[in-house]
Amino acid sequence: MNGAIVLMYHNIADPPAGKDPLGLYVSPGMFRFQMWYLKTAGFRVVSLRDVLSFIEGSRSGERLVALTFDDGYQDFYDNAYPVLRNYRFPSTVFLVSDLIGRENSWEDDPCTGRQRLLDWDAIHAIKTEGVVFGSHSRTHPFLSRLSPDALRAEISGSKSRLEAELQLPVDFFCYPYGDYGPGAVDMVKEAGYTLAVTTKRGLVHEGSDPYVIRRSFIRGSTNPFLFLLRLHSGYEDRKRAD
Repeated sequence: MNGAIVLMYHNIADPPAGKDPLGLYVSPGMFRFQMWYLKTAGFRVVSLRDVLSFIEGSRSGERLVALTFDDGYQDFYDNAYPVLRNYRFPSTVFLVSDLIGRENSWEDDPCTGRQRLLDWDAIHAIKTEGVVFGSHSRTHPFLSRLSPDALRAEISGSKSRLEAELQLPVDFFCYPYGDYGPGAVDMVKEAGYTLAVTTKRGLVHEGSDPYVIRRSFIRGSTNPFLFLLRLHSGYEDRKRAD
């Protein structure tokens, strides 16, 4: 692997029957295997701040892996966090600030169903335990469809809300649906974020644009062979589509 890799997860749970057409669920057993393998194989699991340092040329990217979790589901706390705590792996969870403690109401497809999101009690319990919280906007809209004022409210407003509640800086942003354009990127910069992640495939390299970070989407269909292939080769860069 020539470059750092940022892994993208959503749900860490067994999927409800017939309700995972997008492959967003990774089973707890498979997740435990993946984390065990990262530890056993000697990968350096680091924070997004370390990835930013690598981009800026101040640290090596050799065997560098960062773990990110989109949407902030309750099953992160139930099923992922205990494993991460056991291995002392840092992680970043992207929260939809106006829906804390509620459900993923942006998802209106009856085939996927609704899931619980983290509440503030759970968030506060782990915010100093290796988990960094980033913003996933206020309501999870398609950013490219918004007016400039609405775009600013989603990007800056979520940062302000999260920082006020957490009493910690919120430096990272995740584009909902991976949907962004020049206006969204400029707004993320203006709001004071230092890094933003997309859903585009690929590795992270020294000199990469920190506001359009590529990731590797880990799905329920990512079997052990594919997981290892992504970690040990340039597979993700070969699959990237600009």
